[in-house]
Amino acid sequence: MGSAQRRHERHRIDAAALLLIIAWACLACDLQQDITLEPPEDALPEGSSVGVLWDDQEAEVFLGPLDKVDFEGTPVCLLWDVLLAAGLQEQDILGMRFDFEGSDGFRSSSVGCALLEGELMRHGYLDPESLALLWEADLHLRGCYWLNGAARILGEPAEATSDRPVQK
Repeated sequence: MGSAQRRHERHRIDAAALLLIIAWACLACDLQQDITLEPPEDALPEGSSVGVLWDDQEAEVFLGPLDKVDFEGTPVCLLWDVLLAAGLQEQDILGMRFDFEGSDGFRSSSVGCALLEGELMRHGYLDPESLALLWEADLHLRGCYWLNGAARILGEPAEATSDRPVQK
């Protein structure tokens, strides 16, 4: 075998190796695309959530997608918006009274705090990071309404709670 033939063989091997490397890289790219998993369409959104219970119904509201407002330098969700996202209508909210339950099981009403009128939900906020329940200061609400780690908002029709104390 002459030197020109050996050189030609070497170039063929180099070209074959190069083609093999390119094919392997393309295959690796295809494999990477094949194993990249997209979340199913019915997957739950990420982030904090709070439960909303009313009239034997329950909804879990994820706070991430909700609009945020600034409350004393913290981006928070308006309680009114949380209730709307749960599926309540404006007239439903106005005709209800609300209690709040923390992740530790503490309820505002368990220490003598009255249920809150639905209209007050326009003046309450939920921190999507800490799930702290916050209120506008001019409401002068007792500390039992300022929950850390709110887990559930419990709504009851006003007529069903007429025998219980109510904060207006």
